[in-house]
Amino acid sequence: MKRFPESACYVLLGLIAGAVYPLAAQNRADVDAINRLIDQYGQTEDAGDMMAQAKLMSPDRVWIGPAPAGRETDQAMNMRAQQAQYDVQKKLAPGLQWFTEARDRLVKFHGNGAVAVASFYWYRQPVIPAGTPREVAQGIEATAVPVAITLVLDKQGGDWKIVHTHVSYLIPPPRP
Repeated sequence: MKRFPESACYVLLGLIAGAVYPLAAQNRADVDAINRLIDQYGQTEDAGDMMAQAKLMSPDRVWIGPAPAGRETDQAMNMRAQQAQYDVQKKLAPGLQWFTEARDRLVKFHGNGAVAVASFYWYRQPVIPAGTPREVAQGIEATAVPVAITLVLDKQGGDWKIVHTHVSYLIPPPRP
């Protein structure tokens, strides 16, 4: 039996590594970019700045989540409605602060790396100012239920944009 020369093995391994390394480096850069986007998503949520958050999304983004909304296909209206809700919340509880954490992130690529699916657990913690009326505080706390989020992202012009969001409760939400 003829043995493959050792030097040829090293050449073959070098060629394989050379072919895989650029893909791995691109994949790492894309994972980092998506993680930064998820961080920005949380920061805009904490700031109550839905217009800044909208810039992370494609204009035709679809949102699916718990009732009453269920499914939103009008991205512009959805973000205006969320902004209005945050504005009311800020008036009812001046000084309210939010802290958001996206845990256990998982990012997978599809379509030759042009599409990504990111999933994570989303935990939000409100810091409710002293003197906030009890019913307002309870309403705020009711929105701090942990959820699982799945994002579908599309690479558009070199930037990742959220094209689809799916939200599911991890625990049943409190009853009002």
